[in-house]
Amino acid sequence: MTERMKKADAFQKLNFNCAQSVLAAFGDLTGLDDETAKRIAGGLGGGIGGSRNEVCGALSGAILVLSLLTPHVTPSCQEEKDRVYAVSREFRSRFEARFGCTGCGALLNREHAQADWDWAAELNSRRICIVFVVEAVRMLEDYLRELGVDA
Repeated sequence: MTERMKKADAFQKLNFNCAQSVLAAFGDLTGLDDETAKRIAGGLGGGIGGSRNEVCGALSGAILVLSLLTPHVTPSCQEEKDRVYAVSREFRSRFEARFGCTGCGALLNREHAQADWDWAAELNSRRICIVFVVEAVRMLEDYLRELGVDA
């Protein structure tokens, strides 16, 4: 496991939500300290506010990282907006290809490969969410390298 994967795993085990765990793991790239990252992503866990009806928190945390690293900050710059949307859509597609869906409740209610449950057990967790978190970090590190970010 990479250092960021280990950091996300540790935050998850401290009972921080999936979005907080992923965003905080990338503080070295985003410039966010752990507390700020956890404040920003606090409401995005459990499918937004714990509802389990919306997008997975691990995916939300990854999109926050992408937004910080490919920002749209210039009001008149459509290119910035198009880029952050494009990288966000691509990452969402990759996450969905890996897990079959992107919704928190759908992810929790679907049948998971034995390999994912085995990985959760290796991480000393009985919750499948840990796999979404560490895998989102791994996938994001790979994707950022593809984008030319020294991840």
